[in-house]
Amino acid sequence: MKFSRRRLSILLSLLSAVSVSTIAKADEPSPKYAEVLSALQAGKNVKLILDLNRCTTVDGGKPGPATQAGLVISAFRVTAQNGISFANAHQTVDSSGHPVTEYIRHSLSREGKLTVRASKLTVGATDVVNQGEFVCELPDGAKFVWDTAKGQGAASLP
Repeated sequence: MKFSRRRLSILLSLLSAVSVSTIAKADEPSPKYAEVLSALQAGKNVKLILDLNRCTTVDGGKPGPATQAGLVISAFRVTAQNGISFANAHQTVDSSGHPVTEYIRHSLSREGKLTVRASKLTVGATDVVNQGEFVCELPDGAKFVWDTAKGQGAASLP
């Protein structure tokens, strides 16, 4: 099969365009990530609903504990490395009756996976105790919801 110089040039141009397009798409955030970021940047009241039993542990891929939780994202940070990050800290009493402060950090990656890290600090102690790290797929283990327009329904990531 003979290619003329012009045809070869066109073919190489097309191949180059396809490869550049593929590389650009690999760097684009997932639609889930983009929707959550857009809602946060628009000032929407974004809530996270978690079912840790549908998430997996980072170290072994085992299901998380039978725990459901939810929170309103009141502050967030966006970085290229960690995606959308937000945290929650609250004081409670552990199962033995000791007061503790629990810290829960969330990071939604550009790929659309949520990592949840939990730790606690017992009052009077100086060391933070790691309680676990989990990866949640959207929408199975984690779901983001927000109002769409002035109280008319809600949007969520399927």
